Amino acid sequence: MGSILIIKNDYEFDPELLKRLEQDYRIHFSKDAWDALDIISENYIDIFAIISNDHHEASIEDFFRELEATRSDATPIILISEKPSKDLQSKAHQKGWYLIGYPINHQHFISAIKRSTIIANALDDRIIILEKRGHKYPYKIRNISRIQRTKNRYIKVYSRNAITLVEEEEEFFYEHPLYEFPKHYDIEGQIKQAQQSWLVNVSEIKEIRITDTELVLHSGVVVPTSKNYIKNFIRQK
Repeated sequence: MGSILIIKNDYEFDPELLKRLEQDYRIHFSKDAWDALDIISENYIDIFAIISNDHHEASIEDFFRELEATRSDATPIILISEKPSKDLQSKAHQKGWYLIGYPINHQHFISAIKRSTIIANALDDRIIILEKRGHKYPYKIRNISRIQRTKNRYIKVYSRNAITLVEEEEEFFYEHPLYEFPKHYDIEGQIKQAQQSWLVNVSEIKEIRITDTELVLHSGVVVPTSKNYIKNFIRQK
């Protein structure tokens, strides 16, 4: 399941279009580009959509600079504008970005998302490699939903098969404390500790149940957390 960040800038986003998108994508909304910087610091985003009549305002320019510094030039970006200027049209053409009008035509937007998804899937190739009995197991970070400490010095990795999309699990020897795993593989921004025995991919979380100290994943799986760790999944304002 890919992810889309929509920067609203006080514009309305059609609830019906949102329902269609949520069938296949994780949707993140930000009120403005400053808020979006916080979101991308904690989540890997595949596709970016920005609604604005002034895509040159300071906050959006800062956001673009951050993307240029941290992401590929081919990262899919969709610009949405009521009255796109000639300068904006020229920039979109030069960068290879999509440019559509506002109010958003559902078909145009979904078509742009589908084409963008092909590019995003090709770009997101970050992997970690785990080993067992002389065999190497490469995992795309985006496909890992959670990691469990099953017994002393062993972990179980739950991941989505890229071809069948079915969740699979595999157990590996890992002698270090579980909390060291994200730092060990330099994935602290995505994989965070939920409990002594659980690590969770933050992009897989659909709901945070603070009262019940539980994390509900997009797959429907519920992972226990605790007061000590739940703050790892609540973005600070």
